Amino acid sequence: MLKGEMMRVRDLQQILGKFTDGEKGTNISDCPIYIETKDGYMEEVRFIALEKNKLIGSPEPARIVLKHENLQRFRSHTYTGPKKNHGI
Repeated sequence: MLKGEMMRVRDLQQILGKFTDGEKGTNISDCPIYIETKDGYMEEVRFIALEKNKLIGSPEPARIVLKHENLQRFRSHTYTGPKKNHGI
């Protein structure tokens, strides 16, 4: 997968397999999963949903959606802030 490309389930499976080195029951297997919001907050993934597209013939017949609560407990250490548009 190249940077900027949409991630697919198979990509996520491959990445998670590399994290755990194919071994179940490692410390990494017990790590919580977070997503970084547009404001830079780390939010715990609370639910994963499979949503089917209702448009017939859509190139995206279904999608996996990671859902979180908006708790804003802490910011990501890699957050760089919003990109500012100075009219240039």
